[in-house]
Amino acid sequence: MDWASILAVTDGAAGSDAAMVAAIDLGQRFGARVDFLHVANDPRDLMPYVGEGMSGTAMEQIMASVDASNAKRSEAIEASYKRLCSGAGLPEVQPEELVEAGQFAVCLDKVTGRQPEEIERRGRLVDLVVMPHPALIDGDESASMDAALFGSGRPVLVAPADLKSGFGNKVAIAWDGSREGAAATTAALPLLKQASEVVIITAREDEDVMEPSSLARYLAGHGVKGKTWAYTPGSESIAEGLLDQADHAGADCLVMGAYGHSRLRERILGGATEGILENAKIAVLMKH
Repeated sequence: MDWASILAVTDGAAGSDAAMVAAIDLGQRFGARVDFLHVANDPRDLMPYVGEGMSGTAMEQIMASVDASNAKRSEAIEASYKRLCSGAGLPEVQPEELVEAGQFAVCLDKVTGRQPEEIERRGRLVDLVVMPHPALIDGDESASMDAALFGSGRPVLVAPADLKSGFGNKVAIAWDGSREGAAATTAALPLLKQASEVVIITAREDEDVMEPSSLARYLAGHGVKGKTWAYTPGSESIAEGLLDQADHAGADCLVMGAYGHSRLRERILGGATEGILENAKIAVLMKH
């Protein structure tokens, strides 16, 4: 199944443009509808956290600060949307407007609420969620990323700051035989079918890893020729090793399973997913 609908999260911070560019690029390639989601903070959500003894004046100041932040972020999104979409002559639709299959169109949907909740709810009814790189997101990026990866149930493309159009020409797959890795590979099939080269990267850590040739056979059944690429890890972390091998392979996109271990364990002790999210300079497509 190709990607017919794409949700791109745009918060007005530095990463919004990268997420918008990635979503537009993919939308044009696959003839998909692209919805840009911008969530303004609701000042009323702060009420349970401000404390019972706070004066009315202090409350008003907090509300005014949230409103000012919302206005600034909204202006940034409007400017980016005008430059990348309406000003570029892209076909536009309204949030509730239907789009025919195979027709590329963009839509800016601005709502008020909690961003993680909106990502979860809306992400469940799209084929792909595009998120800015965590380092480029304002506020609690982990909650929004968790909502995309765990709450939506959809593949998530993480867009780096310097994303080039046409990315995905050479794709690396991080393969360890896990359920998450298999799910990510299947979810990435639309992109893999368009790639000029697909490299299956496997870290030789133990004998239990499923042979990369098994994944190559699976991909061949979908018309994708996968080249196996095994390496022996050194003293570097798995994330560092994978990114280094992907770089040697010339890949401009990495496909991998997300959080094969507990996400709490990864965040405390470190892990492949956290390391990739922190350090990747190329697009990363993940699925839990």
